[in-house]
Amino acid sequence: MEILQDKNLAKYLFEKYTTNPKNWNFIISTSSLNDGFFDATVSNTDEVWQLKIDSIYKPLPIVIGTKVDLDSTKIEKRISSSALTFGYRKLEPPVIMNILRNLTEEQHMNALKESGANDYLNSILGSLETVTPVSGKNYVYGPVVFTKGNPVNSNGYQKQVAEKLAFKLRDNLRNKYSSYG
Repeated sequence: MEILQDKNLAKYLFEKYTTNPKNWNFIISTSSLNDGFFDATVSNTDEVWQLKIDSIYKPLPIVIGTKVDLDSTKIEKRISSSALTFGYRKLEPPVIMNILRNLTEEQHMNALKESGANDYLNSILGSLETVTPVSGKNYVYGPVVFTKGNPVNSNGYQKQVAEKLAFKLRDNLRNKYSSYG
């Protein structure tokens, strides 16, 4: 089992994404191991990656992960059929201004409820194709689906992988921060 970390993991996944930006999913959840970390699953039609993240509350978390032998259609079944796939979507300045104008107008009228705002944004983002980002352009990326339970921790093998990743992440944190438990 090859474990990639931080920049190497990000580079690998980004290169895979750029070859085919369609049908990606990004799911994050609290860990079923109660290890204080977060579990994440990144998948496309070709492969599934199981990740451990030290925190979702800091700008540069420590992330490690490994490719797992899991059918990506099982991941897709756990996500609502109305959910958008993960990816970069190009936003032209007029689209950005239209979003901001509409949300601001609705907010001033107090007519827009949270679900209405979500539906509005989902309809706009859903109409935009996922693309390979190019430097100098405006993009939005996501969505990241946050769930209670991670779909890859469904059997003994994936739980063992989660434990190995948690051990490796804890070890990395101890090496990086000498006072870490």
